[in-house]
Amino acid sequence: MKGMTRLFGLTAVLSGLLVLTSVAQDCNNFHKRKCYSSDNAFMRYNTQSKSGMFVLGHTSDLVFVAHAGQDYNISLCQEKKVEEPLKFQVIDGRSQDVLFDNQNAALDVPVEEGADPENTLPQSFEFTADATKKIIIRITAPGPPPEEGSDKKGRKDEPNPDDLFCVGVLVENMPTPMLGF
Repeated sequence: MKGMTRLFGLTAVLSGLLVLTSVAQDCNNFHKRKCYSSDNAFMRYNTQSKSGMFVLGHTSDLVFVAHAGQDYNISLCQEKKVEEPLKFQVIDGRSQDVLFDNQNAALDVPVEEGADPENTLPQSFEFTADATKKIIIRITAPGPPPEEGSDKKGRKDEPNPDDLFCVGVLVENMPTPMLGF
């Protein structure tokens, strides 16, 4: 009987991991399939683009290197099952200065008639790198932060698979065009 209980427990753990793995595999290259590319035909896909699994209220950082003399377009996307937009900041990795915050930029975005202003946060940002620097994109998924909890064995609770969703960050770049004569 003891062996049967262990077998049942092992089966339950493996099936839980299988569900999380299958959901995570759906996020593979999510940014290539779902994020909007720049309208600029000269912008090219940057291999520092990534996709990841988020849970409501989760915050995560994506770090990449922006090279001098390049224009960058950063676009975020998420699965449709989450209706509220992502919040994100673009941060200088050395000085920790916030270069862009889509919550502050939302004040400059015209709101369509009848639209909820809370759901109109911009999901892209363009900039020119004047020097090579580390850039941090801090992304916060909508919703309350995940609860800190633990089960009987002191391990953190695993997120409910229904609360998991994909987030993509598409990074595009092109050489900065020379202006003037």
